[in-house]
Amino acid sequence: MDVLTELLSMSNVVLCLAIVALVWAQRKSLELLFLNKFKKDLTKSQVWTELLMPIWPLVTGALLVLIPGLPIPAMFSVGVGSKMVLGVVLGLVSGKVYRLTKKNILDKIGKSDEDNETPVA
Repeated sequence: MDVLTELLSMSNVVLCLAIVALVWAQRKSLELLFLNKFKKDLTKSQVWTELLMPIWPLVTGALLVLIPGLPIPAMFSVGVGSKMVLGVVLGLVSGKVYRLTKKNILDKIGKSDEDNETPVA
């Protein structure tokens, strides 16, 4: 259970949220760049939506944990390879962590995702 406790630490949750934010910023920047510079809408590209976007958080996570000084659990700070494995795992779960965190915050302030939806008769 010690491994699970280290993986679910607050610093890893913050890293997951940072991955989500970075991927969003990178995605929007590239989509706008391609739209304005090359007149190509990447959102209509199957390679972009079905290949690159799903692996983008994994790559971002693997590169993010290489930044010196980030709080990484001791079991993963042995070498570059183990840090990158941690980054890939954090990239894999970053979307789920974002959704759970958002749901938790909305529950705390008394709102829910259903409040934003229009009722269907």
